Amino acid sequence: MSSHPILFAVLMFASLCATIKIWSMVLRRAGHPWGKCLLMFISVIPFFGPVFFVFIDAPPVLPLAEQEKPFPKGTEIYPDFYPLINSIRKIFGQSKVD
Repeated sequence: MSSHPILFAVLMFASLCATIKIWSMVLRRAGHPWGKCLLMFISVIPFFGPVFFVFIDAPPVLPLAEQEKPFPKGTEIYPDFYPLINSIRKIFGQSKVD
């Protein structure tokens, strides 16, 4: 969001206005105080969500050359599971295909 700070500020202001409007509607309606608190908590999420997003330290995006390479076709990822797989094949009557 650092490339569009004015747009972010406008959106945050609009979100804050909507949150305050919803709070005033919730406080005016009849009902149990716990229900009002729950509705007020839910209505503040659209405002605080982007605020928390700004302060989250997301991991940097690695260049494609540094990203993990996919496993080549036919690579044995879990070779220790072959006894279990073979016993399951025996139980269900399938022959070993390798």
